[in-house]
Amino acid sequence: MPKVRLMVLMAFLIFFGLLVSRAGYSTLREWRSIGPGFAAFRALWALAGPLMFLAGWWAMLTLGQRPTPLWLAGGASMVAGGAQVVGMLTHVVPCSGPN
Repeated sequence: MPKVRLMVLMAFLIFFGLLVSRAGYSTLREWRSIGPGFAAFRALWALAGPLMFLAGWWAMLTLGQRPTPLWLAGGASMVAGGAQVVGMLTHVVPCSGPN
């Protein structure tokens, strides 16, 4: 049963790695029209997304026998989440809400 849970975790890593990669790579098309703070935030996502995706596949193919891909994927997701939080706190990431 623990292997099933691990495979579900790997599937989530692969899925969210694709989402983060897509959001990060969409910045490359709009590079000239965005500010440097937002570009730095999205560049971190463009680096963290593929790392999450590849680490998820690596862990899936080795059936979770090695901790290295889990550490890499966890670190990449922390970088992506930390960049999101810092971007929101510094008002670089546009957020909707009351003024």
